[in-house]
Amino acid sequence: MTYPFQHIRQSLASKLSVGILLLVIAGFMGTLGFLFLRSRQIVKQEAIEHAERILDNTSLRVTKYLQEVEVATNTMEGLILRHLTPDSLLEYTHRIVAINPHFNGCSITMEPEFFPQYGRYFSAYSVRNGDSITTEREGEYEYFEKVWYATPKKKGEACWVDPYDDYNEGTLSADQIIVSYCKPLYTAEHHFVGVIATDLSLPWLSHMISAEKPYENSYCVMLGEDGRYFVHPDSTKLLSKTIYSDTDPTKNTDIITLGHEMTSGKKGILEVNINDQKCYVLYRPLPQTQWSIAIVCPEHDIFHSYYRFIYIVIPLAIIGLLLILLYSRKTVAYFIAPLNQLSRQARHITNGHFDEEVHVIKQKDVIGRLQTNFVAMQQSLNEHVNNLQKVNAETEQRNEELIHAHQLAEEASRQKTAFIQDMLHQIRTPLNIIMGFAQVIRDDYENIPQEEITSITTTMKQNADHITRMVAMLVDSSSIDSEQHIAMDDVLKCNDFTREAIAICDTRMVDIPCMITLETEVPDTLTIHTNQKLLSNVMNELLYNAKKFTAKQAEEGKVLVRIQRDDSHVRWLIEDNGPGISADNQEKIFTPFSKLDDFNEGLGLGLPLSRQTARLLGGELTLDTTFTTGSRFILEIPLTDF
Repeated sequence: MTYPFQHIRQSLASKLSVGILLLVIAGFMGTLGFLFLRSRQIVKQEAIEHAERILDNTSLRVTKYLQEVEVATNTMEGLILRHLTPDSLLEYTHRIVAINPHFNGCSITMEPEFFPQYGRYFSAYSVRNGDSITTEREGEYEYFEKVWYATPKKKGEACWVDPYDDYNEGTLSADQIIVSYCKPLYTAEHHFVGVIATDLSLPWLSHMISAEKPYENSYCVMLGEDGRYFVHPDSTKLLSKTIYSDTDPTKNTDIITLGHEMTSGKKGILEVNINDQKCYVLYRPLPQTQWSIAIVCPEHDIFHSYYRFIYIVIPLAIIGLLLILLYSRKTVAYFIAPLNQLSRQARHITNGHFDEEVHVIKQKDVIGRLQTNFVAMQQSLNEHVNNLQKVNAETEQRNEELIHAHQLAEEASRQKTAFIQDMLHQIRTPLNIIMGFAQVIRDDYENIPQEEITSITTTMKQNADHITRMVAMLVDSSSIDSEQHIAMDDVLKCNDFTREAIAICDTRMVDIPCMITLETEVPDTLTIHTNQKLLSNVMNELLYNAKKFTAKQAEEGKVLVRIQRDDSHVRWLIEDNGPGISADNQEKIFTPFSKLDDFNEGLGLGLPLSRQTARLLGGELTLDTTFTTGSRFILEIPLTDF
């Protein structure tokens, strides 16, 4: 079994023949593959264009039928309003159905007690039964709640309603599912008096839609606004199932996508896997309705002739390659006979001396070309060595980068340890104060003056608020990055919101004498749609920082809040005349867990969390680097919904 392979390894002619064959196979397969791929694209494009033409024709045909219903109904409206008598209404419904052979029925239903002699109910109805038309006054039932009556009355305009079963026990009804064009009737004084509804048979409409299809196994589908099947070859799905309920959303996301595309009134083409079969689905909305139609074309039908062509070409290609192999082997064996003269030179190179210069001969035959190839081989080996040296240099560079990354990881670990220690200190200090005062009150409450008790409890509350604020920051830091969607349902008046935030800050920091001043350039009626809780967190943090860092100014400390707006944003400018922020620290303040002074209280999370929150709200928080008499932070929130 190994003899053929040994012969190929030992015979240069066989090796070259196989090499030539492989080269031919590569070129042939590349060319043939390109042709097949291009042919497949052309076949697919032509199939899609063919299906699109049929879909357009189907849409035009269905639209024509729908427009005929609308025109007939709208034309009859004027006659109805001029002759509002029971006999006239019966005649008009009969006339509409009689002169339009594909209409299934027509009803004119009046408001309760419109004709007192008939009591609460009056509905003139004509329905087609084969070649005959039955016209009569419908039986008494609460048709005012039916979709064909309630929908146009509620909308106040003509509309198509989704297919429904109009069967009612004991009265004249259609014997099949129908779709209706319903138009409310208004008098000259715009007083609603009733509804005229003209019906088409859903089976008849389904037949018209499916009358033309591009391929044998292709079929048409029509969906309603909620994804319900109105037209489908599987009758068990009609009206009872939707495109969403009929599939597994975890496995058939393509079908779910198709449903959303169709129900949103879009036009296009999607590749969808239906019953483990790849299909191309072309879809478009039906004008003047909330419905959408589609043509489903199985891929196997589209490429049937293409696959049959492949089955013919492949055997022919194999036979041709075998003939090429036989011919190339004989030709190569003839031309390589003089190579024995070159073997002595080649032997020296095979011993590993590939870097030595090879004697160049000037022959133009196969031996000369082979010698040239040897020179090329030597150059290739030299290039390979150079490439290895380059790889070694790049490897060394990567090692340096790994060392740098390791150093960064160690620095991150150090910062984490420092943060934990700082956090413990920030919590332990106010906690010790609370515990100490609690012990004092417990042991000597009756001997402590009321003013001192009030001062103690105020201090305890301030420290408790400090702990609560730090814990809230830690919770927000761990959760804000996971926010995928936030509710923007709160409507805030900008001025009232700002005044409330200022009042809260002044109440919580009553021991700091400087007050916060508000200057607004917007009216009190200006509102924004946002998330009140998140925006309050940002505003409270900015006001807290402004007042805290202005506390050392005593009576000279000032905090000013300005409210401005442009075409798209509301802008809050929070200014203070505190020590300000140096240029070296202006970017550092927005880095999590970074503090400008290790002796200051806080965790270094307030401003970073505030900026992230502002961006979640569709806005931005920045530091005004041009403000030099303190600090000025600018908070921008969009006027429109985010």
